[in-house]
Amino acid sequence: MTSSPAPINLDKLRNAVQRFGRMSFTTSQLAADYHCGDESLSAPETALFDELLRRHAPLLGIAPQPSSAGGDTVWLAL
Repeated sequence: MTSSPAPINLDKLRNAVQRFGRMSFTTSQLAADYHCGDESLSAPETALFDELLRRHAPLLGIAPQPSSAGGDTVWLAL
């Protein structure tokens, strides 16, 4: 039996975004910060964070930055 991940609290997500201030950050960095430094998140968990950040970017005051390197999305405060 697999357990489903706990729902992501949008207020806690907003607070995690605000801790980065004007510095750029990646989805993985934000997910690890949200989970109190746990950097062993699975790809599906990180993808969930990326989806939420994209959906709520205007509300969070962030925008994805173009990258030719691929991998994690890089975010920057507007």
